[in-house]
Amino acid sequence: MADYKGIQGYLVQKLSSDPTASEVKGQLWYNSATGKFKIGTAGAGAWASATAMNTAHTGAGGAGTVTAALMASGSTGPAVTTANSETYNGSTWTEGNNVLRSRRYIGATGTSTACLISGGQYHPDVYVDVSETYNGTSWTEGNNLITAGRAGNGQVGTTTAALSFGRYAGSVTDLNETYDGTCWSETADLNTARRSMSSAGTQAAALCVGGNSGSPTNIVETWNGSSWSEGNDLNTARQSPNGKGTATNAIVFGGESPGDQLVETETYDGTSWTEVGDMAVKNYNMSAAGVNSSAALACGGYEGSPQATTLLVEEWSDPVYTIKTVTVS
Repeated sequence: MADYKGIQGYLVQKLSSDPTASEVKGQLWYNSATGKFKIGTAGAGAWASATAMNTAHTGAGGAGTVTAALMASGSTGPAVTTANSETYNGSTWTEGNNVLRSRRYIGATGTSTACLISGGQYHPDVYVDVSETYNGTSWTEGNNLITAGRAGNGQVGTTTAALSFGRYAGSVTDLNETYDGTCWSETADLNTARRSMSSAGTQAAALCVGGNSGSPTNIVETWNGSSWSEGNDLNTARQSPNGKGTATNAIVFGGESPGDQLVETETYDGTSWTEVGDMAVKNYNMSAAGVNSSAALACGGYEGSPQATTLLVEEWSDPVYTIKTVTVS
Protein backbone atom coordinates (compact mmCIF):
# COMPACT_ATOMS: atom_id res chain seq x y z
CA MET A 1 0.00 0.00 0.00
CA ALA A 2 1.32 3.49 -0.84
CA ASP A 3 2.52 5.64 2.06
CA TYR A 4 1.56 9.29 2.67
CA LYS A 5 4.67 10.65 0.98
CA GLY A 6 3.98 8.52 -2.06
CA ILE A 7 0.43 9.88 -2.32
CA GLN A 8 0.95 13.53 -1.37
CA GLY A 9 4.57 14.03 -2.36
CA TYR A 10 5.81 15.23 1.04
CA LEU A 11 6.43 13.83 4.53
CA VAL A 12 4.20 14.67 7.49
CA GLN A 13 5.71 17.55 9.45
CA LYS A 14 6.25 17.28 13.19
CA LEU A 15 5.30 20.47 15.00
CA SER A 16 5.36 21.32 18.70
CA SER A 17 2.19 23.43 18.40
CA ASP A 18 -0.63 23.91 15.94
CA PRO A 19 -0.24 26.70 13.33
CA THR A 20 -2.94 29.25 12.50
CA ALA A 21 -5.96 27.42 11.05
CA SER A 22 -6.32 29.67 8.00
CA GLU A 23 -2.71 28.99 6.94
CA VAL A 24 -2.91 25.19 6.84
CA LYS A 25 -6.11 24.34 4.95
CA GLY A 26 -5.74 20.81 3.57
CA GLN A 27 -2.41 20.17 5.32
CA LEU A 28 -1.63 17.31 7.69
CA TRP A 29 0.92 17.46 10.54
CA TYR A 30 1.88 15.68 13.77
CA ASN A 31 1.60 17.67 17.01
CA SER A 32 4.44 16.33 19.15
CA ALA A 33 3.12 18.01 22.31
CA THR A 34 -0.25 16.21 22.16
CA GLY A 35 0.87 13.13 20.27
CA LYS A 36 -1.92 13.64 17.73
CA PHE A 37 -2.14 13.97 13.96
CA LYS A 38 -3.92 17.21 12.92
CA ILE A 39 -5.39 18.53 9.66
CA GLY A 40 -6.55 21.98 8.63
CA THR A 41 -10.04 22.26 7.13
CA ALA A 42 -12.32 25.02 5.88
CA GLY A 43 -15.95 25.42 4.92
CA ALA A 44 -16.94 26.58 1.47
CA GLY A 45 -17.62 30.18 2.45
CA ALA A 46 -21.04 31.65 1.81
CA TRP A 47 -23.03 34.53 0.33
CA ALA A 48 -25.89 36.09 2.31
CA SER A 49 -28.41 38.83 1.58
CA ALA A 50 -27.42 42.30 2.75
CA THR A 51 -29.34 45.58 2.86
CA ALA A 52 -30.54 46.59 -0.60
CA MET A 53 -29.42 49.88 -2.15
CA ASN A 54 -31.82 52.78 -2.55
CA THR A 55 -31.35 52.86 -6.33
CA ALA A 56 -31.00 49.96 -8.74
CA HIS A 57 -27.63 50.22 -10.50
CA THR A 58 -25.85 48.18 -13.13
CA GLY A 59 -22.36 48.96 -14.36
CA ALA A 60 -21.77 51.32 -11.43
CA GLY A 61 -18.39 52.12 -9.90
CA GLY A 62 -17.76 50.43 -6.56
CA ALA A 63 -15.16 51.10 -3.87
CA GLY A 64 -14.47 50.64 -0.16
CA THR A 65 -15.09 47.77 2.25
CA VAL A 66 -18.10 45.73 3.37
CA THR A 67 -18.71 48.18 6.24
CA ALA A 68 -17.76 51.40 4.41
CA ALA A 69 -18.71 51.12 0.74
CA LEU A 70 -19.48 53.51 -2.11
CA MET A 71 -21.50 52.84 -5.28
CA ALA A 72 -21.51 55.55 -7.94
CA SER A 73 -23.49 56.22 -11.12
CA GLY A 74 -24.31 53.33 -13.48
CA SER A 75 -27.52 52.54 -15.33
CA THR A 76 -31.00 52.14 -13.87
CA GLY A 77 -32.47 50.59 -17.01
CA PRO A 78 -31.79 49.79 -20.65
CA ALA A 79 -31.68 53.44 -21.75
CA VAL A 80 -31.16 55.43 -18.52
CA THR A 81 -27.96 56.31 -16.67
CA THR A 82 -28.00 57.73 -13.16
CA ALA A 83 -25.74 60.22 -11.40
CA ASN A 84 -26.71 58.89 -7.96
CA SER A 85 -24.05 57.77 -5.52
CA GLU A 86 -24.67 55.92 -2.27
CA THR A 87 -22.57 55.02 0.77
CA TYR A 88 -22.95 51.99 3.04
CA ASN A 89 -22.00 51.72 6.71
CA GLY A 90 -22.48 47.99 7.07
CA SER A 91 -26.22 48.20 7.73
CA THR A 92 -27.82 51.03 5.73
CA TRP A 93 -27.32 52.85 2.42
CA THR A 94 -27.40 56.65 2.36
CA GLU A 95 -27.68 58.73 -0.78
CA GLY A 96 -24.83 61.21 -1.20
CA ASN A 97 -23.91 63.90 -3.70
CA ASN A 98 -24.24 62.95 -7.36
CA VAL A 99 -21.36 62.35 -9.72
CA LEU A 100 -20.82 65.17 -12.21
CA ARG A 101 -21.37 63.02 -15.31
CA SER A 102 -23.65 60.02 -15.19
CA ARG A 103 -22.47 56.92 -17.07
CA ARG A 104 -22.16 53.17 -16.78
CA TYR A 105 -19.38 50.56 -17.08
CA ILE A 106 -17.02 52.71 -15.02
CA GLY A 107 -13.57 51.91 -13.71
CA ALA A 108 -13.49 52.57 -9.94
CA THR A 109 -11.05 52.21 -7.06
CA GLY A 110 -10.32 53.58 -3.60
CA THR A 111 -12.39 53.95 -0.46
CA SER A 112 -15.80 55.35 0.45
CA THR A 113 -14.16 58.68 1.30
CA ALA A 114 -11.41 58.77 -1.35
CA CYS A 115 -12.61 57.24 -4.61
CA LEU A 116 -11.51 57.59 -8.23
CA ILE A 117 -13.82 56.74 -11.13
CA SER A 118 -12.85 56.94 -14.79
CA GLY A 119 -14.19 56.24 -18.23
CA GLY A 120 -17.65 54.85 -18.84
CA GLN A 121 -20.39 54.96 -21.40
CA TYR A 122 -23.15 57.50 -21.91
CA HIS A 123 -26.23 56.00 -23.49
CA PRO A 124 -26.49 54.68 -26.09
CA ASP A 125 -22.96 54.38 -27.53
CA VAL A 126 -20.93 57.38 -26.43
CA TYR A 127 -17.72 56.39 -24.63
CA VAL A 128 -15.93 58.89 -22.42
CA ASP A 129 -12.47 59.53 -20.96
CA VAL A 130 -13.69 61.56 -17.97
CA SER A 131 -12.28 60.93 -14.48
CA GLU A 132 -13.67 62.18 -11.16
CA THR A 133 -12.55 61.93 -7.54
CA TYR A 134 -14.67 61.80 -4.38
CA ASN A 135 -13.53 63.16 -1.02
CA GLY A 136 -16.34 61.79 1.13
CA THR A 137 -18.59 64.76 0.40
CA SER A 138 -18.44 65.82 -3.24
CA TRP A 139 -17.15 64.82 -6.67
CA THR A 140 -14.50 66.82 -8.54
CA GLU A 141 -13.57 66.40 -12.19
CA GLY A 142 -9.88 65.76 -12.80
CA ASN A 143 -7.71 65.29 -15.86
CA ASN A 144 -9.11 62.95 -18.48
CA LEU A 145 -7.74 59.57 -19.44
CA ILE A 146 -5.34 59.79 -22.38
CA THR A 147 -7.34 57.36 -24.49
CA ALA A 148 -10.58 58.95 -25.62
CA GLY A 149 -13.59 56.75 -25.06
CA ARG A 150 -13.11 54.03 -22.48
CA ALA A 151 -15.72 51.76 -20.91
CA GLY A 152 -15.52 48.43 -19.12
CA ASN A 153 -11.99 49.21 -17.96
CA GLY A 154 -10.28 47.58 -15.00
CA GLN A 155 -9.00 49.93 -12.32
CA VAL A 156 -6.96 49.52 -9.12
CA GLY A 157 -5.08 51.65 -6.63
CA THR A 158 -5.87 54.94 -4.89
CA THR A 159 -6.83 58.49 -5.84
CA THR A 160 -3.13 59.39 -6.02
CA ALA A 161 -1.66 56.17 -7.44
CA ALA A 162 -4.01 54.31 -9.78
CA LEU A 163 -3.84 51.98 -12.77
CA SER A 164 -6.51 51.74 -15.51
CA PHE A 165 -6.39 49.01 -18.17
CA GLY A 166 -8.39 47.56 -21.03
CA ARG A 167 -11.63 49.05 -22.34
CA TYR A 168 -14.32 48.99 -24.98
CA ALA A 169 -15.25 51.74 -27.44
CA GLY A 170 -16.40 49.79 -30.45
CA SER A 171 -13.52 47.34 -30.01
CA VAL A 172 -11.44 45.98 -27.16
CA THR A 173 -8.00 47.37 -26.34
CA ASP A 174 -4.87 46.43 -24.41
CA LEU A 175 -4.09 50.01 -23.36
CA ASN A 176 -2.83 50.68 -19.84
CA GLU A 177 -2.46 54.01 -18.01
CA THR A 178 -1.15 55.10 -14.60
CA TYR A 179 -2.44 58.03 -12.52
CA ASP A 180 -0.38 60.09 -10.06
CA GLY A 181 -3.22 62.12 -8.57
CA THR A 182 -3.01 64.74 -11.30
CA CYS A 183 -2.21 63.25 -14.69
CA TRP A 184 -2.62 59.99 -16.57
CA SER A 185 0.42 58.47 -18.36
CA GLU A 186 0.61 55.62 -20.85
CA THR A 187 2.58 52.58 -19.73
CA ALA A 188 3.12 48.95 -20.77
CA ASP A 189 0.03 47.35 -22.34
CA LEU A 190 -1.84 44.19 -21.45
CA ASN A 191 -0.84 41.05 -23.36
CA THR A 192 -4.48 40.30 -24.22
CA ALA A 193 -6.81 43.13 -25.25
CA ARG A 194 -10.09 42.91 -23.36
CA ARG A 195 -12.96 44.69 -21.63
CA SER A 196 -15.41 44.01 -18.81
CA MET A 197 -12.88 42.29 -16.55
CA SER A 198 -12.50 42.09 -12.80
CA SER A 199 -9.48 43.73 -11.22
CA ALA A 200 -7.59 43.66 -7.94
CA GLY A 201 -4.46 45.12 -6.38
CA THR A 202 -2.49 48.35 -6.50
CA GLN A 203 -0.59 50.47 -9.00
CA ALA A 204 2.50 48.38 -8.19
CA ALA A 205 0.96 44.89 -8.08
CA ALA A 206 -2.33 44.14 -9.85
CA LEU A 207 -4.51 41.46 -11.42
CA CYS A 208 -6.55 41.69 -14.63
CA VAL A 209 -9.08 38.86 -14.34
CA GLY A 210 -11.21 37.36 -17.10
CA GLY A 211 -13.25 39.71 -19.27
CA ASN A 212 -14.13 39.70 -22.96
CA SER A 213 -11.37 39.49 -25.54
CA GLY A 214 -13.82 38.78 -28.36
CA SER A 215 -15.54 36.17 -26.22
CA PRO A 216 -15.53 35.47 -22.46
CA THR A 217 -12.05 34.47 -21.28
CA ASN A 218 -10.45 32.86 -18.24
CA ILE A 219 -7.09 34.56 -18.84
CA VAL A 220 -5.54 36.29 -15.84
CA GLU A 221 -2.60 38.68 -16.09
CA THR A 222 -0.42 40.03 -13.29
CA TRP A 223 1.18 43.48 -13.17
CA ASN A 224 4.48 44.02 -11.34
CA GLY A 225 4.67 47.78 -11.62
CA SER A 226 6.29 47.82 -15.05
CA SER A 227 4.85 44.99 -17.19
CA TRP A 228 2.05 42.45 -17.49
CA SER A 229 2.60 38.69 -17.59
CA GLU A 230 0.12 35.85 -17.93
CA GLY A 231 -0.62 34.27 -14.60
CA ASN A 232 -2.84 31.46 -13.36
CA ASP A 233 -6.13 31.25 -15.24
CA LEU A 234 -9.62 31.18 -13.76
CA ASN A 235 -11.48 27.87 -13.60
CA THR A 236 -14.48 29.42 -15.37
CA ALA A 237 -14.21 31.83 -18.32
CA ARG A 238 -16.37 34.91 -17.78
CA GLN A 239 -17.05 38.48 -18.86
CA SER A 240 -18.58 41.23 -16.72
CA PRO A 241 -17.78 39.65 -13.35
CA ASN A 242 -16.62 41.71 -10.42
CA GLY A 243 -14.35 41.24 -7.47
CA LYS A 244 -11.80 42.89 -5.23
CA GLY A 245 -8.61 42.16 -3.35
CA THR A 246 -4.86 42.20 -3.81
CA ALA A 247 -2.51 40.54 -6.28
CA THR A 248 -2.13 37.61 -3.88
CA ASN A 249 -5.52 37.55 -2.13
CA ALA A 250 -8.46 38.19 -4.43
CA ILE A 251 -12.05 37.16 -5.12
CA VAL A 252 -14.05 37.17 -8.37
CA PHE A 253 -17.76 36.40 -8.71
CA GLY A 254 -20.66 36.29 -11.13
CA GLY A 255 -20.39 37.37 -14.74
CA GLU A 256 -21.47 35.88 -18.05
CA SER A 257 -20.34 32.84 -19.97
CA PRO A 258 -21.63 31.97 -23.45
CA GLY A 259 -25.39 31.66 -23.14
CA ASP A 260 -25.73 32.10 -19.40
CA GLN A 261 -25.16 34.24 -16.33
CA LEU A 262 -22.99 32.87 -13.54
CA VAL A 263 -23.14 32.36 -9.78
CA GLU A 264 -19.66 30.85 -9.50
CA THR A 265 -17.20 32.45 -7.08
CA GLU A 266 -13.43 31.92 -7.09
CA THR A 267 -10.71 33.03 -4.68
CA TYR A 268 -7.01 33.48 -5.39
CA ASP A 269 -4.08 32.93 -3.02
CA GLY A 270 -1.31 34.17 -5.27
CA THR A 271 -0.81 30.74 -6.84
CA SER A 272 -4.14 29.27 -7.92
CA TRP A 273 -7.87 29.95 -8.19
CA THR A 274 -10.27 27.87 -6.08
CA GLU A 275 -14.01 27.55 -6.58
CA VAL A 276 -15.91 28.37 -3.39
CA GLY A 277 -19.56 29.04 -2.50
CA ASP A 278 -21.94 30.22 -5.23
CA MET A 279 -23.90 33.45 -5.22
CA ALA A 280 -27.62 33.15 -4.47
CA VAL A 281 -28.74 34.58 -7.83
CA LYS A 282 -27.10 34.69 -11.26
CA ASN A 283 -25.72 38.16 -11.81
CA TYR A 284 -23.33 40.24 -13.93
CA ASN A 285 -22.26 43.89 -14.37
CA MET A 286 -22.31 44.31 -10.61
CA SER A 287 -20.30 46.81 -8.61
CA ALA A 288 -18.21 45.58 -5.71
CA ALA A 289 -16.52 46.50 -2.45
CA GLY A 290 -13.96 44.64 -0.34
CA VAL A 291 -10.23 44.45 0.27
CA ASN A 292 -9.50 40.70 -0.02
CA SER A 293 -11.11 37.27 -0.36
CA SER A 294 -12.34 37.25 3.24
CA ALA A 295 -15.24 39.67 2.76
CA ALA A 296 -16.90 41.37 -0.22
CA LEU A 297 -20.09 43.02 -1.41
CA ALA A 298 -21.78 42.34 -4.77
CA CYS A 299 -24.09 45.27 -5.47
CA GLY A 300 -26.75 45.72 -8.12
CA GLY A 301 -26.12 44.41 -11.63
CA TYR A 302 -28.27 42.48 -14.09
CA GLU A 303 -29.78 39.72 -12.02
CA GLY A 304 -32.05 36.75 -12.45
CA SER A 305 -34.17 35.50 -15.29
CA PRO A 306 -35.56 37.49 -17.01
CA GLN A 307 -32.61 39.83 -16.56
CA ALA A 308 -33.39 43.04 -14.72
CA THR A 309 -31.41 45.87 -13.16
CA THR A 310 -31.44 45.27 -9.43
CA LEU A 311 -30.79 47.05 -6.15
CA LEU A 312 -30.10 43.80 -4.31
CA VAL A 313 -26.83 43.28 -2.43
CA GLU A 314 -25.09 40.06 -1.44
CA GLU A 315 -22.29 39.81 1.13
CA TRP A 316 -19.51 37.22 1.00
CA SER A 317 -18.09 35.81 4.23
CA ASP A 318 -14.84 33.89 4.36
CA PRO A 319 -14.96 30.17 5.20
CA VAL A 320 -14.57 29.17 8.84
CA TYR A 321 -11.15 27.58 9.24
CA THR A 322 -10.71 24.80 11.77
CA ILE A 323 -8.10 22.31 12.94
CA LYS A 324 -9.27 18.74 13.46
CA THR A 325 -7.65 15.81 15.16
CA VAL A 326 -7.18 12.82 12.88
CA THR A 327 -8.21 9.53 14.39
CA VAL A 328 -5.89 6.67 13.50
CA SER A 329 -6.28 3.00 14.33
